[in-house]
Amino acid sequence: MPAPKNATVTCYTWLGLFFACAAVSGWFVWRRAPMGIELIVGPFIGGVVLVVALSWVSATFRRIVEWSMIVRARMGSEPRDGRRVALIGTLHGYGELTTPFSRKRCVAYSYEAVITDIVDGESTQRTVYEGFAMVPLSIEHGVGRTRILAKPELPSLEKVWVRSRTAEANAKLFVESTKFGPAPSVKTEPDLSHGDGHLRYDYERPPHETNLGACRLSERVLAGGTSVCALGIYRADRRALVAPVILRTGNSHGVDAAWRIVRAVLATTFAVAIGVAIVAIFCANYPIDAAEHSHPERTFAWWEIGFERLVERQVRAPMVRAGMLDSPGFYLREVCDGCAQGQLDFHGRTIELRHARYLGGKAVHLSAEPGARDGITLIGERVILTIDGKSADVPSSWLQPNDIVTSLGSHDDYAGRVTVIAPDRSIRCRVSFQLRVNDDDWLTSRH
Repeated sequence: MPAPKNATVTCYTWLGLFFACAAVSGWFVWRRAPMGIELIVGPFIGGVVLVVALSWVSATFRRIVEWSMIVRARMGSEPRDGRRVALIGTLHGYGELTTPFSRKRCVAYSYEAVITDIVDGESTQRTVYEGFAMVPLSIEHGVGRTRILAKPELPSLEKVWVRSRTAEANAKLFVESTKFGPAPSVKTEPDLSHGDGHLRYDYERPPHETNLGACRLSERVLAGGTSVCALGIYRADRRALVAPVILRTGNSHGVDAAWRIVRAVLATTFAVAIGVAIVAIFCANYPIDAAEHSHPERTFAWWEIGFERLVERQVRAPMVRAGMLDSPGFYLREVCDGCAQGQLDFHGRTIELRHARYLGGKAVHLSAEPGARDGITLIGERVILTIDGKSADVPSSWLQPNDIVTSLGSHDDYAGRVTVIAPDRSIRCRVSFQLRVNDDDWLTSRH
């Protein structure tokens, strides 16, 4: 039996969302850890965490909408055709039913008979019999009545386990007198929008079970005259609510809806916190300079560089100071001798820095081409910016501890990386370089 269209669409939607989230997570992981098991585990974990967080965000939004509908219903707002609405009133049934085990009078019920099977020492729960029945229902609210032409969800109706010899005898009589159908592999909800709202089904799962004394019997019972809040799509031509319909019992519907919002917000916050913690720990252990070192051809976006500086300042450095993480040191991008690789952005103007020139002492100038004045000059820990022939020192407040990293090799090889980002993002620079310096001049320099 095919699945309901809405259920199928919802399933495919969430499945597609998972793959989309996994793809985004995989791309993020690949940017920092371009090889290894992380590329397999990362997308899966990221997809799961993102889907869970998004599902709770969606649930929070739905619960806020539900609460607003309940408030409008309390204020006497009239339902509008084709819109999802809330109706608060008294539930009535056109007729009456009797539950199969406890023999209680009601307007709707569901039941289950569950048995424990033991196979090879392992116990499993198996539902032997299950079913649902309801008479045509309506809600009396204000001066009118609105019918319910759908099988309602009953989230506030508790399952009651029935344990007595009388219930066992009633169950045997019920099973003997009821014609059961095979339980479908996928549950479907019939369309009641064109009928009177009556519904009943009784299912049996093989093998046939006659020892009902070994079964656990349960019922969910909805009595007539109950105060309810129903949410569904209103159809004016039938003066009825149609699927999907949620039916909640009780009297404090607005307060209960508000608490559901609070719980959803807390769950969302928890899921987001877990996601943030995972991202922070991953980024702390996989800095982008390691990816630059292993893949020199890769260029990182400015937002990635800015995010890396945030991770360094707020996550990695505090974890190192607390002894939670070993200092990762730093990696340098491999470039040719006398070369630079990076760019300088100045108020929307971009200069591709490709040349590195030694100026003597501890001074290095990085420019677009040999002899060009515009670019970055590094003198020890001092950074000078030159644009259109005009030079100015980069304020130390713009720099973080790892924004300037250098390494002097044993053969006068000098390599390093300079990162500068102005607070207003008007000036941005990240460039790696390598060149040869005069060792004696370097060591005697006072700069």
